[in-house]
Amino acid sequence: MTERIEHLEFLRDKFKGFAKNIIILTGKMNKKERRTELVRLANIPDNEERLIIATGKYIGEGFDDPRLDTLFLAMPISWKGTLQQYVGRLHRIHSNKQEVKVFDYVDGHVPVLKTMFEKRQSGYKSLGYVSLNNKENNSTEQMQLF
Repeated sequence: MTERIEHLEFLRDKFKGFAKNIIILTGKMNKKERRTELVRLANIPDNEERLIIATGKYIGEGFDDPRLDTLFLAMPISWKGTLQQYVGRLHRIHSNKQEVKVFDYVDGHVPVLKTMFEKRQSGYKSLGYVSLNNKENNSTEQMQLF
């Protein structure tokens, strides 16, 4: 999830050829485009991977796909209510869902972004999430996918 259309397009282009079913959802799409993507999403069998790249404003309210089990948060937010809204999309009941995961990306070299991340950590804790972030796991390395 991101807030910038340019970032969304960048991610879509990077995942083309890597992810099987890429679904794009933004509030800027017209009704026909949005309907087409939602029908594509609904028609993906439960046992097939799907990658939804969307803006927070679109996914944040009114979106429901109980199969969602993972969130990659690639934008800075700090308010607990927004965080709760976004991760709440993962907590719909589905027979194939074992657990939910949130991957939260932060640029710790930018003080304001680091502060926002720290506020999110408090929000995650109040929502019952367990952080796997520790000294051994706190790495700036990223797997090279592309």
